[in-house]
Amino acid sequence: MPSDLEAKSTETNEQQEARAKLRESFLRAVSELHGEPVNILTYESTTLNATFSGWKPDGSEVLVKDMTTPACVKMPAAILRTPDILAIEFTRPVQLP
Repeated sequence: MPSDLEAKSTETNEQQEARAKLRESFLRAVSELHGEPVNILTYESTTLNATFSGWKPDGSEVLVKDMTTPACVKMPAAILRTPDILAIEFTRPVQLP
């Protein structure tokens, strides 16, 4: 009969494996989104048009390129803080793996 320590160790290993699979799936999905056109709605009620490049690994920032602001200012690249973002809409249907 397994001890409590062995049972907890097995449970911890299973949780770690599940988290690793979810993280890998997330990273694959993010890589599939690279280069897709997006509309980004901010908490300031503005919409930014851009091309999605990626997320900072800790999720604190979104990386975009070819961004156009509501004032028609064009930026070749930008880093947007996720607390400033209300929603990200991918303008074309995206099939994720």
